[in-house]
Amino acid sequence: MMGYPQASASASALALPHVFASLLLLVAAHAFASADNVSNALQASQPSSIQITLSKQADAAIRLEARDAPLGQILKAIADKTGVNIHYSVLPEAPVTATCVGANVGQVMDCLVAKQVGLVAHKSQKDHPAEFWLLGSSVGSCQAVTVAASPIQVATEPQPTREEQAQIDQMLQEQVDQLLKQAQSKDPNVRSMAINSLGSLGAKNDPNVDEALRNALTDKDVNVRSQAIAAIAERGGANLEEQLSLALKDKDVSVRLSAVGLAKEDDIGIFQQALNDSDPTVKELAQNRLQAVTSQQGQGDEATAAEAGN
Repeated sequence: MMGYPQASASASALALPHVFASLLLLVAAHAFASADNVSNALQASQPSSIQITLSKQADAAIRLEARDAPLGQILKAIADKTGVNIHYSVLPEAPVTATCVGANVGQVMDCLVAKQVGLVAHKSQKDHPAEFWLLGSSVGSCQAVTVAASPIQVATEPQPTREEQAQIDQMLQEQVDQLLKQAQSKDPNVRSMAINSLGSLGAKNDPNVDEALRNALTDKDVNVRSQAIAAIAERGGANLEEQLSLALKDKDVSVRLSAVGLAKEDDIGIFQQALNDSDPTVKELAQNRLQAVTSQQGQGDEATAAEAGN
């Protein structure tokens, strides 16, 4: 739905297996402070490794050590360990080696990705954990991160037979039907899980799924609304900008952040609308996205001019 993610969800929203096209990494808050140093190797496979240590030391409360690990896995490890929400769409595919130490998770995130992909931070509030938005995927220079090219191997997978495909389609439809029922649950956590999964599992031409997601945009629970806009952005469609614009009017800042973060690069109207938002973080995210679009357009114009001169 790491298309810009998306908004916050509780840990239970990750219970169902699903795949996000516009990866939205959301986890519930865990206890951050620890009485003793806690060191946990989160990636057992070698040579890749991810290790996060929490400490009482004020200037080194968090220590991240990663070796040849995918950036997406590192971000998930940080979110799981600290309880923050991290939103992103596209990440560099090459493995990352990094050592980052900071007094808080914001400093570690800044060390890890700020110079690579751009970063907007939203401090934790009473009802919401801290949030981080990764703005792009251009690989830059950063002392803490070493990116090495990784060869891509394309494997040919056997295609299912007609009978097997029919069984797969039937199983998927049964799962979607169950999710549509769960989207009507009285439990907001169940609704959030269902909406989350409908974004990736529901057929793009299924009107029942579209209706469920539209209704979820006005749900009384903020997590459900956040999942709804993320799912809608993942599915795309002709009405995407209209629905993102509606989400920009949400009373909760996390939903509005999701709308800006999940908008496509050509949704300039969404970014311009968000520049008038009452929250400075939403404004900052909109400004960064507009600047990124302008920069890309400038690079394209320069390339065109260079070709014309040859």
